[in-house]
Amino acid sequence: MTENREEKKFVIKHVFLNVPLYDKQVVYGNEEKHFGIFWKLRRSWKIANEISNYFQLEFRKAEDFVESEWSMEIEVDSNLYRDSIIKNKTHSISGTSEKVIDLVLINYFDLEDYRFNGNLEAEFHVTIKKMTGIKLPKQLPKLRNFDDDVAKKFSDVCLMAGNQKFYVNKMYMASHSVYFESLFLGNFSESKKSEIELKDVDPSDFQNFLELINGETFVNDDTVEGLLHLADFFDSKTVFRRCEAFMMNKSEKSLKSKFELAIKYRLEPLQKRCISGLKNKEDVRSVLPEDPFQINPDVWAELFNKAFSFN
Repeated sequence: MTENREEKKFVIKHVFLNVPLYDKQVVYGNEEKHFGIFWKLRRSWKIANEISNYFQLEFRKAEDFVESEWSMEIEVDSNLYRDSIIKNKTHSISGTSEKVIDLVLINYFDLEDYRFNGNLEAEFHVTIKKMTGIKLPKQLPKLRNFDDDVAKKFSDVCLMAGNQKFYVNKMYMASHSVYFESLFLGNFSESKKSEIELKDVDPSDFQNFLELINGETFVNDDTVEGLLHLADFFDSKTVFRRCEAFMMNKSEKSLKSKFELAIKYRLEPLQKRCISGLKNKEDVRSVLPEDPFQINPDVWAELFNKAFSFN
């Protein structure tokens, strides 16, 4: 069984909108994939001695990189909830454990202290201490260096992702990303800085992003999800277009994985291709998400029509 003791970290966060002081609903954040596992935050209510609001972390394995038996030892922490109860910072999770972890309990009487304009922010830092049974994609060799003397010579800004520096040209980045266009050409104070930190951006994914917009690499099944995440984060039509073309024509990912990505990143042509590729009712069931609110009513209508066509 594959075992990896190299420490890995990621941050997961979500802003829950219009949070009432009392609500029995379970509300989910966006699902994210990190290190072979899908994760999402959720907010729920529990009533014991008093009403309490819980932040919880829900997880499920990804088909691509996880063996039938897998496990992780993780630590979860946050600096947003000093006066609330951190349920447990250390957790052991696996394919047979409970799929929901209690993270923070916020007492009903303290909830107002954490809300801002009725919204409730959640942010947790996850450290993976050990993992088994999870086959991560191999780190590809760099096709282009963005921190060597040549990159520095022709750059006018340094972008920091994690601990890595990337020397790039502002105008070229702006031409491929609405985010960077606004950052460099707008009235932001960062536009004058020579070094800018990109928070919550994985350096490996950013390396792939830069290589792609510079024509140095092609999308593959190991890089496409990270590229789509950054295409969405940086609002890059170029990267979206390249990723969608790959998913439609060359990807060997399962139909379910393709459909999930199409829904998450609003890739309508890929979404329609996936639905047209459903061959029977079992195929339709296989692509249905655990959280029905991930799919908008129009897509639900298409899926129902497809299912009825097999009667």
